[in-house]
Amino acid sequence: MTGMVAGKVAIVTGAGRGIGRGIALTMAREGAAVVVCDIGASLEGAGTDASPAQEVVDEIKRSGGKAIASTLSIAGQQRRHPA
Repeated sequence: MTGMVAGKVAIVTGAGRGIGRGIALTMAREGAAVVVCDIGASLEGAGTDASPAQEVVDEIKRSGGKAIASTLSIAGQQRRHPA
């Protein structure tokens, strides 16, 4: 399935560590530009740290890919449906 995401933008939440990180790196390897979203909270959910997201962005860019980091939280966001 190589090239399936080539030229597209992938937004990956929780992309600073673990499975999200792996997904972000794979998307970039397959040609997607990646928005690496991670607030950098601890495993307990406390605090914020931009470095996990930025480290993934740096790795993607070193490999020739395109990526940006986002540390905005999506928690509590409500989707509004038209009536």
